[in-house]
Amino acid sequence: MSKEPKEKKLRLISRETGDFTPKAEAAFEEIFKRFDADSDGVLNEKELDDFAIACNGEPFDANSKAELRNAFDTDEKEQLTLKGFFEMYHTQSSAEPSESWKDLNKLGYDSQLNLAKK
Repeated sequence: MSKEPKEKKLRLISRETGDFTPKAEAAFEEIFKRFDADSDGVLNEKELDDFAIACNGEPFDANSKAELRNAFDTDEKEQLTLKGFFEMYHTQSSAEPSESWKDLNKLGYDSQLNLAKK
């Protein structure tokens, strides 16, 4: 019973710069735009819930939403901006890259950050 070797995952954050790699940044931007249903450049309450449900099976609770709003960039209505979305994933990817990979995989990305064709 042999297992296939696991394909090595691309790095999400560059060792040299500490920034997202170009492919990781492109993937996270695509995900943000996918859930920004009204294309206004922010994730409103429903869009944020839709994102959380797609990744975790349930919306963020009120405490988690408050933490997101306090920790990451939002607009004047406290809606998560693209910059805030990047900040959120940068924090998670630095601390627990496996959690970011779980989200990426659930949202259709493979270990090389290619989006599966639908």
